Amino acid sequence: MKTFIFTLFFFFSALSAANETQNSANWVDAFTNKRDAGGYLSVGIAVQNQQGLYQSSGIKLKGNVHGAYYFENGFLLEFPGLSDKFESQFALGYNIANLGNWEFDALLSMAHGEIKYNAQQDGFSKEASPYFGLRAMGTIADLDAMFVVGTNSNKMDYSGGVYAAAWLAKSWNINNWTLYSSIGAQYRNDAILDYYYGVPESAQVTEPFQATGGFNYLYKLGVKKPLDEHWLIEGFFSYTHYASSIVDSPYSQNILKFNEGRSDQGSLFNLSINYVF
Repeated sequence: MKTFIFTLFFFFSALSAANETQNSANWVDAFTNKRDAGGYLSVGIAVQNQQGLYQSSGIKLKGNVHGAYYFENGFLLEFPGLSDKFESQFALGYNIANLGNWEFDALLSMAHGEIKYNAQQDGFSKEASPYFGLRAMGTIADLDAMFVVGTNSNKMDYSGGVYAAAWLAKSWNINNWTLYSSIGAQYRNDAILDYYYGVPESAQVTEPFQATGGFNYLYKLGVKKPLDEHWLIEGFFSYTHYASSIVDSPYSQNILKFNEGRSDQGSLFNLSINYVF
């Protein structure tokens, strides 16, 4: 019931905002007119200092690839990398409708990433969980907004997983610099979190644990500046407060105990230079 109410709140909020700028005649066109076709591709190099539950702190040099393409028939492909002010991950989808400044898409994306837990007796490797869902993007009170709801797909190991996310962001342009800030929340229900962080009764060493659903809270602050027609420099900081059932899991506690440089909160500093095609 809690998940159902959460889902309805997200999309009725988005539909209400979109409906403010629409009359009844526009609704038919909204489902036939697709967003403009086109896309972009950006490649570059990034210097990162990342720390969290899944990685130890340290400076690393990484390659950057991110982009998107929107087809005339409504299909879309997104690979935004780490540079987006909202949640950034690979997605396939279809543009269902466009109402005023709101866009509604059906998506196939990721509800949770792959996890490997290295231990002699209770170790495991669990693949990422995809989801089928809906996404609404637009503006609320001059803030950029994104809402996502979805259910896990094609998982033989568990069923009934629900994923949802909400973001609000604001951008400012100052002398050819773009400054942006965003806050977000990601919800995963008990089916998803217990699959990744719950400890079964059959565990040989680790204490049994049942993970409940919960929220990750996220904050991001970034800046961009084009150097010329193709080159772009960007820097950002992101922070993640993990759901309590993730941190409280005995698996997570063992990771924090036996791996130097891990943290029960996530952070990432990223500075990159990119070539935009």
